[in-house]
Amino acid sequence: MTVSLPALTTAALINGINPCGVGMMITFLGYLLVFGQTEKKKSKLLLSGVIYVVSVFITYLFIGLIFYSLAFYLQRLWLASVFKYLMGGAVFIAGLIQIKDAFWPESPIHLRMPNFGSKKIDQLMEKMSLPMAALVGVATTAFSTPCMLPLYVGTATVLANSGLPIGLVLSYFLYYNLVFISPLILILIVMHKGKDVVAMKELEHKYGRWMRLLMGVLLVVVGYLIIFR
Repeated sequence: MTVSLPALTTAALINGINPCGVGMMITFLGYLLVFGQTEKKKSKLLLSGVIYVVSVFITYLFIGLIFYSLAFYLQRLWLASVFKYLMGGAVFIAGLIQIKDAFWPESPIHLRMPNFGSKKIDQLMEKMSLPMAALVGVATTAFSTPCMLPLYVGTATVLANSGLPIGLVLSYFLYYNLVFISPLILILIVMHKGKDVVAMKELEHKYGRWMRLLMGVLLVVVGYLIIFR
């Protein structure tokens, strides 16, 4: 299976603008702006934001390599023929759920951060420090897996089935994750320059539905490719 760089870029970017990651980044920076110390607030905001983004990058890269390894070995065992249908079917269904959430967000079954995850992250932010910013990044990535992971797992499965050497695969993962965090970097820059937190949250709510729709459509396509290619 060939790997298309434009397709990889599109998948990473759409995954990066998912409402879970974007919403939590705005909340995190908003908390720093509201409750941080007045003096040197902007410099602390920037440093904490950088630590948060780097933490998300490293954690997400690590998760991706784990799923790549799992998919790589499972596809070479006796259950390889079954695995692609299970994985492709799971990604396809996740896409349908995301599309459903774009139009009927209140109906049952969602791919969202669980409530206990949000509460735990809120508790961590109350003890905010620079090391805690890294921990919040790890926790956000872990608790956001219901909405961020399906597309990533699909991408990892495609890479595992590509037959590419491990060095090239690693470079693809590094590239994917750099594109993935680019929306977070943009949000950090915009809010560091003084963009109002409320205005950012309004934009998130306004376009969140279209983010889910784009992600859902791409998940359906990736699921189809895993099963039929």
